[in-house]
Amino acid sequence: MIIQPLPRTRNWLQVLYGAVGLGVGVISGMLVIGVPDALKLFVIVVGVFAFTVSLARVDWGLLVLIFITYTRFSDVAIKFHGAPSVAKSFILLLLLAIIARWIVFGDRPEGWQKPLLLMIGYGVVGLASILYAADPQRTIYAIQGFVKDALIVVIVAILMRRPDQFRNVAYTLLGAGVFLGTLSIIQFASGDFGNNFWGFAQAPVMHIIGDTNSSRTSGPFGNPNDYSQIMLVLFPLALDRLWNEKSRWLKIFNTYAAAVVLGSVILTFSRSGFVSLVLAGFVFLVYYRPKFSNIVPIMLLGFMLIPFVPREYADRMGTLSLFTPGSNYNPIGEVSLRGRTSEMLVGWMMFLDRPIFGVGVENYPVYYQEYSRRVGLDPRTEARSPHNLYLEVLAERGLLGFAFFMLILWMTYRGLREARRDFLRMEDKNYIGLVTAFSIGVLSYFIGSIFMHSSYPRFMWLLVGISLALPQLSRAARERHKKLYGLRFW
Repeated sequence: MIIQPLPRTRNWLQVLYGAVGLGVGVISGMLVIGVPDALKLFVIVVGVFAFTVSLARVDWGLLVLIFITYTRFSDVAIKFHGAPSVAKSFILLLLLAIIARWIVFGDRPEGWQKPLLLMIGYGVVGLASILYAADPQRTIYAIQGFVKDALIVVIVAILMRRPDQFRNVAYTLLGAGVFLGTLSIIQFASGDFGNNFWGFAQAPVMHIIGDTNSSRTSGPFGNPNDYSQIMLVLFPLALDRLWNEKSRWLKIFNTYAAAVVLGSVILTFSRSGFVSLVLAGFVFLVYYRPKFSNIVPIMLLGFMLIPFVPREYADRMGTLSLFTPGSNYNPIGEVSLRGRTSEMLVGWMMFLDRPIFGVGVENYPVYYQEYSRRVGLDPRTEARSPHNLYLEVLAERGLLGFAFFMLILWMTYRGLREARRDFLRMEDKNYIGLVTAFSIGVLSYFIGSIFMHSSYPRFMWLLVGISLALPQLSRAARERHKKLYGLRFW
């Protein structure tokens, strides 16, 4: 399926668009009168505009969906401004647009079967845990969220059909990162942590090291570790575009993107983010083997950021030395490290007790204190989460759910590998770089998941959806390349 603008030659379509425009105008006028809060009005008007654009160009609608997902636009609007859910309505709109184009224009959706089957399999295992979960209401709520995530995976797989769409998706992700990162940097530079920039730059006071507490940049999450995890996905993309774009303005944009993304990650004080950055950076150097002329801008960027790095950052990262041989660092005083150790041990114990089906989706916190008392490491008395995505899946879904989850990860990896292989055969350096950078970003996310559970799984499923769509995209490019150059691909 190749997504194109709707035909302009049909008179009834012009009437339809006119009716839609009239309806939007009437609704907007009513909203202006009925919504006194200017920010709420802005959110609603932006949503109406996005809906209207998506009726004409569903591929543009895909970009809007990616932006509002990556910035948590809908969640922030609901939590901080009492606005209605933009994401639910927008997902429904895109599905209706896809179906309408199929019925009216014969624009048959493709590429949805495999992602849908994977999501159904994983979802059914989770849904079945309602039968034995200690708190089935938590499971029901989690499955409802998963249905929306699964629809995003399928929509992305349907709408990403051409290489230029992937480039647009990459820049949409970078645009989201620049938006969030700029607000975080401004907040830190001004020292006004009471201003959360409408909810997109939260910075709660949290533990740093020892007796030191301070504001930690958390973006639209309220949790610095989750924020660092999704921002790190963007750093390889920014570097790749910095090196491979020819436009001077795009190079400037990507330099800025790399700076604010990296700066935001540092300001989270996230140790898991630091580990993910180092490991992903090593993989990046192995794949790219950059020339010295390409490394110089990164070195200059690093030197420019050094004066702005808080002193406590180095102290906090220094606690990671306890994992090095011969370390004398004593982690007993680190409540967070003791807590994470306890949380991971508890996850493993839950899995051993219920290895096949697990304790039920979102039911790890229900059992945590019962198991934590047996471990004896964590003095905290509240319900906790496992801080490890893979242990979370094992504990809550058992081996059956873990097998489905690993199948999804394998298909994700295979999709990325297949797309990169196709572009290598076509010797398309631009898209080789894009796919490689995106693959490293996805890798950094799943490295970070060793230290993080799925507090905000929608980001993971968005990355999975893009990865599953890439092979179809690269195959379309390969067929076009064959027709143009008569080359044969094996």
